[in-house]
Amino acid sequence: MNYSIRKIKITEHLPIVDELVGELHVSEKEMNDKTAEWSQIKENYLRFMSECEEENDGRFLIAEIDGKAIGFLFGYIDEKDDSNFELGDEDDLYVSEGYVKKEYRKHGIYTALNKAFEESYADYKIRKIYRYTLCNNDIMQRWLASQGYQPVRLVYEKWM
Repeated sequence: MNYSIRKIKITEHLPIVDELVGELHVSEKEMNDKTAEWSQIKENYLRFMSECEEENDGRFLIAEIDGKAIGFLFGYIDEKDDSNFELGDEDDLYVSEGYVKKEYRKHGIYTALNKAFEESYADYKIRKIYRYTLCNNDIMQRWLASQGYQPVRLVYEKWM
């Protein structure tokens, strides 16, 4: 499969970002019924992502085939603050969102996006890279393990 990866600026490509993050959101809603409708949170969430891109040196990478966006990865620098209790003084790299359209999966595209994302921060002093995934997202958990990630904490929630 012949695809390319490039960095885009969220505010300059809102329709693409909206489409890709919206599709991710729908897939997350299928796994977690507490997920809000994309139409309800879209405006604020896209603004939040854009602010993270600007203020925290974020990157929004897309994978494309013939100019059509088929996947993305987004993350940013999470600066260490005084509440830190872990070893190291460097900043952390947070992978916030990532997705590949269903019809393009199983071709290594997400892995390539992740590699390009990590390489884009090669000149930074990064302590760790972290990300979240749902407890029932077995596919992502297997992929994360194959990439050297380890589960460290579980988040427990009590909905009222």
